[in-house]
Amino acid sequence: MTLRVGLDARCLNTGFIRGMGEYVAAVTGHIQETGVADWVFYGARPDLPFHRPDGCAQAKVALKDVPGDRFKTWEQFALPFQAWRDRRQVLHCTATTVPLWQPIPTVVTIHDTIPWDTGEFIAAGRYRDWLLPRAYRRCAAVITISQHSRDDIVRLWPDLAPKIHVIPHGVGDGFLRQQPGPLPESVRGLGIEAPYLLYLGGTTPRKRLDWTIDLFRSLDRPGISLVICGVPQAAHAECRARVPAEIRDRVIFTPFLAAEDMPGLNQNALAVLYPTLYEGFGFPALNAQAVGTPVLVSNVSSLRELVGPTSIALDPADTAGWRAACEVAITHRLENPAPDLASRAWARQFDWRRSAASHAEVYRIAAAIG
Repeated sequence: MTLRVGLDARCLNTGFIRGMGEYVAAVTGHIQETGVADWVFYGARPDLPFHRPDGCAQAKVALKDVPGDRFKTWEQFALPFQAWRDRRQVLHCTATTVPLWQPIPTVVTIHDTIPWDTGEFIAAGRYRDWLLPRAYRRCAAVITISQHSRDDIVRLWPDLAPKIHVIPHGVGDGFLRQQPGPLPESVRGLGIEAPYLLYLGGTTPRKRLDWTIDLFRSLDRPGISLVICGVPQAAHAECRARVPAEIRDRVIFTPFLAAEDMPGLNQNALAVLYPTLYEGFGFPALNAQAVGTPVLVSNVSSLRELVGPTSIALDPADTAGWRAACEVAITHRLENPAPDLASRAWARQFDWRRSAASHAEVYRIAAAIG
C-alpha cells in the first residue's frame, strides 16, 4: 500500500543542508526505494534552493511564502491546509514544531527538549509552553531519535509516552564506504594539512567552542592544528579574535564543506573532539567512528548511547581528563594511523534503511488512526 505523505521539508529548503536536512533526506530517500510513500515536500522559502532527496525526482515540491512569521502562519495554518488540500493521508512535521490544527493525522519528530531545558531555538512563551504541548497531544504519533530524548520528553509530558517511537538516525553511506587516502584537494585548498584535531559544532554555549580552543592550547603540540567545522562563516572573524595569539596560526575555521568532503576530513583527523553538554543524538560522534577515527565525547545525554570501540567518554567538567585523553589519542594515532575496523563495524548498526522502515511503519499507524 502506498501512503500519501506530506512533509514539513523546510530543512531541505535552505542554502546548506545540516543535520536536520540529512535526517529528512536520508529517511525519505530510503523510503522512496521501497515505493511505500507518495511524497509532497512543503517549504516556506521560494527564494532559496530546495535540495531534493536522492530517488525523489518525481515527488511534488510546494514552496510557498506566507506572511505572518510572528504568528507562525505558514506552520500553523498554511502547512496543514496544503496537506489536507493535497489529500495527504499523513503529515509529518520533522523538526520538533507542529501545528495545533491537524485536519489529517499528524506525526511529529521531537529531536530533543533543548528548547525547554535551555531556551535555545525557541524562546519561552505561549507558543513554546502552551501551543506546542497541546499540539503534541493531538498528534497520532511522536518520533524521537534516542532513548535519552524519549526520557526527556516523558519527563516534560508523561501522557505522550504511549505514542512515542524511538528511531535512531543512521550513518551516511559516504562514511561507511570511505577508504583510507589523502585529504580531498578541496579540503587541502583551505590550508588544512594533517596532523590535526577536528572540532565539529557551532557557537552556542553548550557546544563549548571556546573551551575546546583552550583545551587545544593546553596540549602544547606545535606541529598539530585544530580544524573547526560548523561555525557559520559570518562568525569566523569574531571567533578567531578570541583565539589566543600564540596558537592562532594553527586554528583553522572552515567554510561550509560539501557532504562528500566530510568523510575524508573525519578519517584523516587524529581525533574528533565533541565536548558538547547536551545532544538529542550526536552525528559527529557516530560519523567519526564510522570512518574509524577516535572521538572524545562528553558522557552526557544521548552520547552515552553512541559509545563504540574508538569513543572515549569523559566528564565534561574534567579538563585534566580531556587533556590526558587527547595526548593518548594523538600518540596512538600517530603511531597507528590506519582506521579502526572494529569501530567501523560497530557503526553499521545505525542503518538509515532500518530507520526509514521504522518511519514508514509509524506512517501506517498514523494513517490507520485517521
